[in-house]
Amino acid sequence: MKNRLLALALATAMVFSITACGKSESKDDATKDTKTEASKSDEIEYDVDELVTLGDYKGIEVTVEGEYEYSDEGFDKYVEDTIAQAGIFAEDKSQKEVKEDSIVNVDYVGSQDGVAFDGGSAEDQTLDVANNCTAGTTQGFIDGFTAGLVGHKVGEEVAYEVTFPKEYGNADLAGQTVIFTFQVNYIAKPISSKKELTDDVVSEKFGYDTVDKYMDSLKESYQSKLESNLKNDTETAVLNAIINNSKVAEIPDDLLQARVDLIIAMQDRQYQAYGTTLKDYIASMGYDYDEEIAKLTENIKESTKTELILEAIAKTEGMKVDEKDYSDFISNLYTQMGYKDETSFYDDYSVKGYSGEKYFRLAYLTEKAKDFCIENAVVNSSNVVAE
Repeated sequence: MKNRLLALALATAMVFSITACGKSESKDDATKDTKTEASKSDEIEYDVDELVTLGDYKGIEVTVEGEYEYSDEGFDKYVEDTIAQAGIFAEDKSQKEVKEDSIVNVDYVGSQDGVAFDGGSAEDQTLDVANNCTAGTTQGFIDGFTAGLVGHKVGEEVAYEVTFPKEYGNADLAGQTVIFTFQVNYIAKPISSKKELTDDVVSEKFGYDTVDKYMDSLKESYQSKLESNLKNDTETAVLNAIINNSKVAEIPDDLLQARVDLIIAMQDRQYQAYGTTLKDYIASMGYDYDEEIAKLTENIKESTKTELILEAIAKTEGMKVDEKDYSDFISNLYTQMGYKDETSFYDDYSVKGYSGEKYFRLAYLTEKAKDFCIENAVVNSSNVVAE
């Protein structure tokens, strides 16, 4: 069964990921115009009962399959994955000479005509000699940067010439031959499992005094992850069932356009803060703006269907906005997004035909409707232990 919630998640993420960084102060004339229009009394109206035919939404039975219960096997895998993702490297005291495939920790200074140049020096850098990059990343260096380290021993100072490419971004260095002087601190090895951890490593890399304390922290994180897995999978299963049981005859064109305008406005405001626009950014990435907006519109169409179904449920169940509860709801949102008051928050979420206040009051009700359906669902879970 196609997971129709992917579209909802995409559209929601696009709005909230942008504003989570804080609102931008820049506002172009087009944005001001849409807000002026939104303040008029021509807001979009529709009868949700005429648009939506509800199917079963109370007491529906769903089955979720995932990792929801603690197991030693699951926790061990979580630990291994966490360590692997951290990209930890520690001193390997058994290795004393740099080889072609070594991971080596160095300090280095780049100089031209005996004078160190800006940006050419660093300390405590862990380098992947074979791949000529920072260990654990794809951050590559100019050709030959690490090659001269091979054959030298821990504790040695090594100096050799390296030539910058002619097309290098810094005109003062482009095509120039410079000298890099390295201090070989130690040969490193990747830490890829719990058994390789030491108190010193977890203290330096994670800020915990001992391996045991770090494991206690990971166990708490693992438990939270299991709870989140169950909550998210349950929500997805219930909403998908409700969507499949119901039918949306049509989405009003003006409502869909308002939803599209909102996301475009939010993205455009974010890009303006960085001195560009959404349209220019899309073009700079080699995509056609109209085609990308058409794709976005299709995604938003799916999320708007879900919104209408939940709105119909809220109406059928007689749900109303509890003003005290809503005040907490909206203040938490605008505070998290860097706003000082709800007026400016509503203003930034207003588009032609749909005010920000109306948008978030509906969001509050649809959230209540979603929670109602989940609370009244019969949820069967099948715990899958991590391999």
